[in-house]
Amino acid sequence: MTEFSPNKQQKELIENTEGIYLVDAGAGTGKTFAITRRYINILEDQEPEDIFLATFTRNAADEMKERISQKSGYRASEIFDAPISTFHAHCQKILERNGHEAPQILGIDEYLTEDVRVLESQIRERQEFEDFISNFKQRHEEHQDFFRIVRDDSNLLSLLKSIAAKGIMPENNSWFGDTEKYLDGDFDEFKQLFEEKNKPIKENGGSKQSELRRRLYSYKWKNFDPDAPSIDDIRGGYGTKQVRKDFCEKAFQEDREELKQFVHDLYTEYLEYCLSRNYLNFSFLMALTYALLHKKPQIREEESFEYIMIDEFQDTNEIQFKLALLLADKPNFCVVGDWKQSIYSFQYAAVENILEFEDRLEKYSGELNGSQERVNFSTEEVEKIELKKNYRSTQEILDISEKSLSLPANSNENPETPEITSLESETGEDGEVLRIEAEDEIEAVLTKIQELKQEESFDYSDIAVLARTRSFGLDLQQKARNYNISAAYEGGVELFTTNPAIVLLAWLRILQDRHSRRGWAVVLEEAGYKLEEAEKILEEGDYPINMLKFELELQKTDSVEAVAEKVFERYGYRNGFTEKIIEVLGDTFSSTYMNLGQLINFIEENIEEGEIYEVDSTGNENAVTIQTIHAAKGLEYPAVFISDVNRSKFPSTNGFSPCIIYKDPIGLRQCKKFLRNDYAYSFDNWRTEILEKCLSGEYDEERRLMYVAMTRAEKNLYITADEEKASTFFTELDIEKVESRDAPEKVEEENGERKVFQV
Repeated sequence: MTEFSPNKQQKELIENTEGIYLVDAGAGTGKTFAITRRYINILEDQEPEDIFLATFTRNAADEMKERISQKSGYRASEIFDAPISTFHAHCQKILERNGHEAPQILGIDEYLTEDVRVLESQIRERQEFEDFISNFKQRHEEHQDFFRIVRDDSNLLSLLKSIAAKGIMPENNSWFGDTEKYLDGDFDEFKQLFEEKNKPIKENGGSKQSELRRRLYSYKWKNFDPDAPSIDDIRGGYGTKQVRKDFCEKAFQEDREELKQFVHDLYTEYLEYCLSRNYLNFSFLMALTYALLHKKPQIREEESFEYIMIDEFQDTNEIQFKLALLLADKPNFCVVGDWKQSIYSFQYAAVENILEFEDRLEKYSGELNGSQERVNFSTEEVEKIELKKNYRSTQEILDISEKSLSLPANSNENPETPEITSLESETGEDGEVLRIEAEDEIEAVLTKIQELKQEESFDYSDIAVLARTRSFGLDLQQKARNYNISAAYEGGVELFTTNPAIVLLAWLRILQDRHSRRGWAVVLEEAGYKLEEAEKILEEGDYPINMLKFELELQKTDSVEAVAEKVFERYGYRNGFTEKIIEVLGDTFSSTYMNLGQLINFIEENIEEGEIYEVDSTGNENAVTIQTIHAAKGLEYPAVFISDVNRSKFPSTNGFSPCIIYKDPIGLRQCKKFLRNDYAYSFDNWRTEILEKCLSGEYDEERRLMYVAMTRAEKNLYITADEEKASTFFTELDIEKVESRDAPEKVEEENGERKVFQV
């Protein structure tokens, strides 16, 4: 097998191991190859335990370990135990070793156990939070006005996790370190944004209204309190081109002491609740680790590393950046990433970590060294390396993907063209890049897939269809079956809608209530009873003896995993789905005060919300891959379809905004306020309305998502849309467009109907 030789830029990264490095690693530039070779190079003089290599996912960590073990002189077992992991996994190990008293650093009278669970299920945590919040409301009458504006309590949970990801934590009756300043916001930084957005736009030798004034046109549709300034007070009358400048300070300066106290109490008591229930979420896990390393010099020294390398740095958050600095014993600090591929803000990632790396490096080092030295090296000298050679895509695909970063999200938007490190294709291949518009978009995609297979010798496995949301992919998969096109939806399955989960849910309902019609209906149908027979049994309550005996057997079972195993064994279920169900239920409910009702609610909520889980399964290897764009990150295919590029779908328009938010640099804010004047009512907050309109980047992540999707393609790229609904992401793309009217080749369908019970 031919050994791949590094190019000039890769070689520079591999050979330079001392110092601080910012590596711009574009899509398909051999990033993983270069990182693993650099790691192996460091191993010439260091041991694996001297190097912390942070990855974004567990799978990425496993891949790194495998590559390193194959090319280094170390045994696989030695590399397997090396600190190559996600930040979450590494923080968990630090807390297992040293975190028993970590909560007390924050003034919380609880201890961290060695077997504390990391709760990954969002549904399960929402259930826990609902239990917590109902009691919190009863204890805190003084905060009732805040609860009157909150439409969904789970938004408060998201708020706490988001500020924890920034390193903001409560401490006794104050805030940890100097983090309260983040809640207050940065007026000077906001003022710069206000002034920039409020500049009249030059056009054709003249000027037109500022971007801020245009954005505030929607102010007239809001429901503000009677004392709020009018739209004309803020925007001025006809012909005015700027928002009144004094509203910069008027909007920013607002008394938020009660709001901060509410969030402080909520944060402190929910963290206490989590610890009492022996679980942490990812954000709290990192927050406690950060507090521990920040306050305990001896532990910080014991846990430090000679070398730090961080992969996918564009997907890190603020607290991970600070944790990395606390873990660095020497200035051997290397971050690798690509801002154009930052698509995880919903997981609290901060693209500014890489875009403003040098500024944040200096800022965070200064903050950490405020009361004592915690970062013991200079951060002034940063070397930059750009990986430009792309080994995946054609030059045409690379060029059009760069242009996608300045696509307008709507007819009113005029985004600036960002500064980009252009990539150079090394493939030497040509392909096809098209926009496809059709009356029936799904049929158009399937028609093109058949054409690629029949006329251009693509296998189904060479083709991927990517969409912004899951719904299009699931519809495509269903319709592909009608045309005998092999297609598999990947990136997770709705685990609790599978047949084993439905049968398990039925038996759990029977365990909770022996006369549960919903439970017996499924069990009887599964046993082969006809509809009329089952209805008679349900009416009379005369259940089969063998089933009643099995129910008694389940009643004697002492754990949810054992119940599931008995049910699956009875029905002959043994596959990746059943193993994952047992794993999820075991991880979710172990060491907690769980009752049967909560377990049933957990499964029902999974079904209702379509919760997705990764399941190991072996399907048809020669099948078209259907994925969300997020699931396709890091993958590549010879031919890629980016589909459902339609209005409100891609770019996504999230209409719902939480009532309490945190955003830099405006800090902690209320979007609504409950006022008691002549009458009590919930109004929109005019100040927050102005502040949010000054923030940029509303659709920047959607553009980056399009870039990620395009750069999955090696040779052929197709953007598809409905002819009546195409979004500007489709219409403004400067590539050839074709209209598809052909239907796929149909196959005979089998139409069989069967009466079934509704679950």
